[in-house]
Order: sequence, then C-alpha cells, then structure tokens
Amino acid sequence: MADNQTETIYIDPPSGWKYGFPKKAPANLREMESHDLTNWLVENGYPLEEVEVWTNSPKYGSVPCRFISA
Repeated sequence: MADNQTETIYIDPPSGWKYGFPKKAPANLREMESHDLTNWLVENGYPLEEVEVWTNSPKYGSVPCRFISA
C-alpha cells in the first residue's frame, strides 16, 4: 500500500451477513476496548441476542470478529 493511502478495515462478526456485515470499522478501532466494540456491533445492527451468546460463553467471553483489511 502506498504511503498516501489509508488502510480501510471492515468488521465481520459470526453470521454477520444476516445483519449487513462486514461493515467499515470506526476510525478509532485500535483504541477501542472490547466492550466498546460490542456496543458498536449492536449500534450497527448486530443483534444483542447474538452478542449475549458469545459474551456468556466461557470459551469466548466476547464476540469473535474477523477483521478484513482493504
């Protein structure tokens, strides 16, 4: 990538295609805490019920997302 181009990152949670994901990540993604990312997911259409499945899981504890760089 050339120095004058900025990297665009997209976030894709599990089954995200059902809810319009992947979506462009917020500019402050690298500074976000996991609970901020969870709130962002819900604000952007990811169902709270799906979030709770992942956050209540002893194996995960948060929503596992795929981050796509474009």
